[in-house]
Amino acid sequence: MKQGLTLTALALTATLASCTMMTGPRATANLLDPNDKAVGSATFSREGGGTRVKVSVSGLAPGQHGMHIHMNPSCSNSADASGNTVIFGGAGGHFDPSNAMKHASPETPNTAGHGGDIPMITVNSDGVGSADFLTTKVSLSGPDSVMGRSIVIHAAADDYKTDPAGNSGARLVCGVINQG
Repeated sequence: MKQGLTLTALALTATLASCTMMTGPRATANLLDPNDKAVGSATFSREGGGTRVKVSVSGLAPGQHGMHIHMNPSCSNSADASGNTVIFGGAGGHFDPSNAMKHASPETPNTAGHGGDIPMITVNSDGVGSADFLTTKVSLSGPDSVMGRSIVIHAAADDYKTDPAGNSGARLVCGVINQG
């Protein structure tokens, strides 16, 4: 009887380990407005050959908003060259693992554009928005990893061409991406 229980426990452990390997690591970000109020969340998980990104947010104006992965794991404010406060400026510029130094579309390979140039989020008339997409621009490990970076939602739509941020306007929402 004891041997049967041990074998069952081993089978259960192997099944759980297999499930963990299928889902892999995961990353999350709590999204905050400039007043440090929680307004949403983002999750990143491995799926097939890419990364599944799910974002939900509330309290924004209806329409499309540029959304990007930024270099630094910070949502602090900073000052620009003229001494003006940049909300969430501590997040730095767009994540650019290949040093392409060019803003581009979410479909552009990282060698030709920022790795942080991801699809926009659409906000409904009630101020609630969501995005759910699969991308190969970012990962959960290696040089394209989002771990220890930040995600920022901007005031306007992204034109996917204007440097450095797609003419997407002010930074409205920010979250530091951590393993979770």
